[in-house]
Amino acid sequence: MEMNRYMTVYDVKKEDIARVSVKNKRNAVGHPCAQLADPNITVEDVLNSEIMAWPVQRLDISPPSDGAAALIYCSEDIVRQYTDDPVWVDGVGWNIDSTMWTNRDLYFPRYVSEAAKMAYKMAGIHNPRKEIDFAEPYDPFDYKELHHMEGLLLCDKGQAPILTREGVTQRDGDLPICPSGGLLGVGNPIAATMGQKACELYWQLSGKAGKRQIPGDPMVGVGQAWGDIMQMATVICMRRG
Repeated sequence: MEMNRYMTVYDVKKEDIARVSVKNKRNAVGHPCAQLADPNITVEDVLNSEIMAWPVQRLDISPPSDGAAALIYCSEDIVRQYTDDPVWVDGVGWNIDSTMWTNRDLYFPRYVSEAAKMAYKMAGIHNPRKEIDFAEPYDPFDYKELHHMEGLLLCDKGQAPILTREGVTQRDGDLPICPSGGLLGVGNPIAATMGQKACELYWQLSGKAGKRQIPGDPMVGVGQAWGDIMQMATVICMRRG
């Protein structure tokens, strides 16, 4: 229902949404934990996959996976005792919207935009489109990456499919999105997904992402997770030390 509404409001084509799945599954080839990496997947493969509940098809979905993530946090006073290249958590935000779908329009995730505003304010980010180098939005479905990009205020409403089509969101593009491969490429550990996203932010910002490393020495990244009935979001902003 949400995907259909998003497509209808912005006249988004299935081909544009399928490009997200292709990008992320290809990005995941360099991830040691990837379950769904595929260097040869095509848009046609996604469009020809089994229909689950129209317009959602099998390759639009990240299947549930077992997984865990761990990060070590410590104060600025002692961090240099343990590492020479810390990554700072500059901002966090969260928001819960109404569970009543009749009270809100599903074409835009305002719960994400409110969480993002909270995190950006804490991090001192005034123009996320210029100040954020890459993002790891929650991508349980390929259309949700587009939806959440817009919720994170990284582009105008309805513009995420265009940026994806133009290659802006590729790992070597101007705004890499899910360079890890995301949930669509790595797997979806459900409750551990925010940890998965934060770990990728750390690896990218510390230059430890290996084959997945974004070119150009990224300084600031944003991660986001989603929960409940398309109503809750958490956002984290991280910066290279």
